[in-house]
Amino acid sequence: MEIYLAPLQGLSDWIFRESFAQHIGKFNKTFSPFIRVQSGDFYRPSQCNDILPQNNTFQKPVPQFLGNDADSFKRFEELCLSHNYQEVNINLGCPFPMVTGKKMGAGLLMYPEIVKDLFENIFSTTQLKISIKCRLGLEKITEFEQLISIFNSFPLEEIILHPRVGKQQYKGEVDLKAFAHYAPLLTHPVCYNGDILTLADVESIRTLVPQVDRIMIGRGMLQNPFLLAEIRNQNLTKKDKEKMLLNFHLSIIEHCKQKYSGDLHMLKRLEELWTYHAQGFEDGHKILKQVKKSKTLAQYQTVIFKAIMDS
Repeated sequence: MEIYLAPLQGLSDWIFRESFAQHIGKFNKTFSPFIRVQSGDFYRPSQCNDILPQNNTFQKPVPQFLGNDADSFKRFEELCLSHNYQEVNINLGCPFPMVTGKKMGAGLLMYPEIVKDLFENIFSTTQLKISIKCRLGLEKITEFEQLISIFNSFPLEEIILHPRVGKQQYKGEVDLKAFAHYAPLLTHPVCYNGDILTLADVESIRTLVPQVDRIMIGRGMLQNPFLLAEIRNQNLTKKDKEKMLLNFHLSIIEHCKQKYSGDLHMLKRLEELWTYHAQGFEDGHKILKQVKKSKTLAQYQTVIFKAIMDS
C-alpha cells in the first residue's frame, strides 16, 4: 500500500517534511500545502518558498494549486516547471468558507461547468502530470455524481478523495459507504483520505475497499509519527523511537531558526505542531500546557525532551 502525507496548511510545510523524511521515514508521496493563485497572481508569494528545491532536499513534494481559472494555473505551472517539478495536484477539497466562498477548493464542486472548463483549458496545454484532491461536494454528496463523468474524461494521474462534504469541514464522520460506492465509478486510481489516526483505521479501509491501494494521512501522522512504520510492519524499539523523535524535533527547531526571527515566532509555530503531536502521549494535555507556557526556546526544548524520554 502506498502512503501519502496530506497537505496541512501551516503544519506539513517544508520544515516538517524535511525533518520527517530525514529522521522518521519517507512517504511514497508528500503534498505541499496549497499555493493560492488568483487572477494570475500569487495570493501570498511566500507560499512559493515551500517548494523551493533547497528546502526539499530529502523528498520533493507534489505542489498543490488552489485557484479556479486557467491563467492562474498557467502561472503556477511556470513556477513548478522552473523548479523541475513533473507532477502537481489541484485542490478541490479545501472546506474553509474564505476559500469556498470564492469558488475555490470544495467551493468549485457545486459548479461542474467551471470544473470542466478549467480542466479543458489546463489539459490542452499542460506539460505536467495532474492529480486532484477533492471532497464529495460542498453541501451534499449528490454533487459528486455530476463530477464523475467530468473527472473520467481527463487524464488525471489519480483522485484523492476525502469522503466528507465541505460544509462539514473536519466535523462529523467520514462517509465510508459513499466512498465505497463512488470509488469504483472512477476510472483513475483512487486514494483514500480522511480520519486515519491508527493502524486499525488503515485496516478498516483495506477491508471496506480492498481495491484501493493508496491512502493519504494528515493529522494521524502528526499525532503519531510512527504510524508510517506501523503500516509498513517495521519493528522499532523504544530506544529507536526516542532517538528518531529527538532528532526529528531537533531538525524542526534548526529549520525554524532559519525561517523565523526570534523565539516567539518559532514557539508559535511549534505550539501548532504540538496541538496534534501531544495527543500521541499518555499525558499529552499536560505536555501541551507546558509547551504553551514556554517563553523561550530553551524552555521549550526542556519540556519536549523530557516528554520524549519519559514516553
